Amino acid sequence: MSMSFEKSGVDILNSASSSVRLRILKLLKSRGPLPYTEVMASLGLDPIRDAGKFVYHLKSVTGTRLVTLDKKTKKYGITELGEMLVNFERDLEEYIAAKKGKLYVRTSRLSLEEFEREKIASSLINEAGVPYELAQEIAAEAEERLLRLRTSYLTAPLIREFINAILIEKRLEDYRHKLTRLGMPVYDVSQLLRYSSEKMLGPQSVVDTAGNSVIEEYALLNFLPRNIADSHLSGDLHVDNLGEWILKPTEVAHDLRFFFKNGFPTKKPPKSFQGALSTAHFVYQLAKKEVTGEQCFDLFNIFLAPYASKITKAQLRDSLYQFFTNIREDVYSNDQTNGLSLGFEFAIPDYLLDVDAIGPEGSDPGKYSDHAEVASEIFEASVDAAAEASNEKPLFNPRLIFKIRRPSPTDRKTENLMLKIHQLATKNFLPYFANLEKEDKTTYTATGLRLDNSWTGNWEDDCLRTGNAVSIFLNLPRIAYDSHKKIDRFQKILDTQLNLAAEALQRKSEVLKERLQQNLLPLLSGGRDSSYFIENNATYGISFLGLSEAVRTFIGASLNENEKAADFATKILKRIIDFTELTSKKSGIRLVVAQRPQDNAAFRLAKLDMMKYGPGQVSAEGIRDYPYYTDLFTVPLSAKINLQQRIELESKFQTLCPGGHLSLICLAPTEQDPKQLMNLTDQLCNSNLRFFTYTSNLSYCSKCNKTYGGVASTCPGCGSTNPTIYGRSSATYTPMELWPEAKRRDVESRTIYSIS
Repeated sequence: MSMSFEKSGVDILNSASSSVRLRILKLLKSRGPLPYTEVMASLGLDPIRDAGKFVYHLKSVTGTRLVTLDKKTKKYGITELGEMLVNFERDLEEYIAAKKGKLYVRTSRLSLEEFEREKIASSLINEAGVPYELAQEIAAEAEERLLRLRTSYLTAPLIREFINAILIEKRLEDYRHKLTRLGMPVYDVSQLLRYSSEKMLGPQSVVDTAGNSVIEEYALLNFLPRNIADSHLSGDLHVDNLGEWILKPTEVAHDLRFFFKNGFPTKKPPKSFQGALSTAHFVYQLAKKEVTGEQCFDLFNIFLAPYASKITKAQLRDSLYQFFTNIREDVYSNDQTNGLSLGFEFAIPDYLLDVDAIGPEGSDPGKYSDHAEVASEIFEASVDAAAEASNEKPLFNPRLIFKIRRPSPTDRKTENLMLKIHQLATKNFLPYFANLEKEDKTTYTATGLRLDNSWTGNWEDDCLRTGNAVSIFLNLPRIAYDSHKKIDRFQKILDTQLNLAAEALQRKSEVLKERLQQNLLPLLSGGRDSSYFIENNATYGISFLGLSEAVRTFIGASLNENEKAADFATKILKRIIDFTELTSKKSGIRLVVAQRPQDNAAFRLAKLDMMKYGPGQVSAEGIRDYPYYTDLFTVPLSAKINLQQRIELESKFQTLCPGGHLSLICLAPTEQDPKQLMNLTDQLCNSNLRFFTYTSNLSYCSKCNKTYGGVASTCPGCGSTNPTIYGRSSATYTPMELWPEAKRRDVESRTIYSIS
């Protein structure tokens, strides 16, 4: 029996003794199963001249079961025994190389190449711009050190890390930044896979997060100036959406008329109401690849009206129900990174009355004033469709924004529409309300972005086919800590951070123009005569975190406690406004002051400040180990103040943030009376609160497909112990398990108001 095993081992070694047979094994290991002709071609053998020789070699490796033939696919594949032989041969090569005192680099699993100093020098010159003589010196030093290590083999990433270490020792940081290898550690990828699975985010979330990680590193190391990158990393400010900073705008407000008139390169303009909705859905899906966050279809019911003149109310409702449920993407996943805001008007705004309408196949069906009645019917059908779609699970996307223009119409039809909206709001707190003057030309998104016609005076260019390019967040509490309650020092530090923010936004403008010219964003750059997305009119937001906490640190009192605190906050924002207005004129980019949501930065900056200054000096929301700064709202949601006082403060500071704002009114998680909620909406509008929504926590059970108010550990209907809790950590509803830990732990401290 021992002779049989010995003979078998000899046969296996003999079958691999030929260089041709070994190349066959390596080829099949690296590329997987291949057909006869492809194996032969890959080895460079002639099908006629070398056919006999190739068949001989192939029979040898199949006869010893190093290779098998799949009779169904007619493909040859390597066996486990064959893989063992290839690995053994590789180990022999590495052992011999080490004994010879030479360095070898493993360029792939199956290939070793002798180390060449010149390749290092070339990389330093070509990738990092290192001068020739210095590159040669570094390469020689690297070779000498590596030889002393007496390692058996090297890998390309290992060599790159070794060179970077030498560059650090020589204090050549600029070259090291350019040569750094970008990517995620294996552990981080494993954790990302686990997290995405647990949170039901789907595979695309893994791909996006991993890709963003690489781009974020690139932006910090090679795109942003060093002082701005350092300010971001240290927590002086926060550069938003770094993972897509050099690629995309943050938010876009579309003009549906553009697509209704022109269609797409492969799609004609829509002929019907259903076709118009399909076009809108197609725009949303295409733009998701080119926009980081929210998209918006403003004047939604008005631009659709010319397509619905012969559609019954029931058909309108059914079509809109299908549109809404096609847009929602939380059926099998919690991923809601790209939302859609829909803006609705109760009546045709004055500035649209005499504008030519776009109708079926790009036709001209008169003015928009001719379609007022149909626009109102689409409005009502949309509310009905949203209510129907929310019967089981609330319609978290798309987000419905209702524009109330003052003085509000008092006719019965408007009253009925308002009642329907508030019936929807009392059940799931979904609607957003924009409080406008009659002549306002303003677009809002559900994240609080605000666009008006103050930039060029042309509402179409200022409010549509543009959006928000990006935002920078100032760490106001840190400025307060470093100022030591000296106003001159506070202003000086603030001015420094504002200049850094403006410099970063200027770079963003330049790179966004470049991407549009490169057609890297085909939809946004795909206009007939010019780019569809008007970058020159996009807003570049200077936002802030922790206004309330900064005031409390500097003044010793909260915003809501005395006039001195509120006045100090006003002075801060007016100084930022003065800066943005002056810098906009100089730079030509549309800088705006905005209150924007930024959950992660709210926690990151507070945590960094805790580490830098200590808990005793830091003023933050939350608890010691999980602090956060106020982001979207002026007054923390935990502030124990009456509703009227909150409304007055939010109204005042929304006016000082024309680039974006949103107020949440936290209500008890019980079904409210629609008429009482209507009265509250009227009160908020009369108090000049510009943009607001009502909110409460909701529990959704996927087992019985029901939603209940409040936070439930078990489903009241079926007893399931795994309901999903939804709430607004800032602007939009998301599962509470995806909230930052700091805000999730602090949610019970929010002040809840009752309207009964």
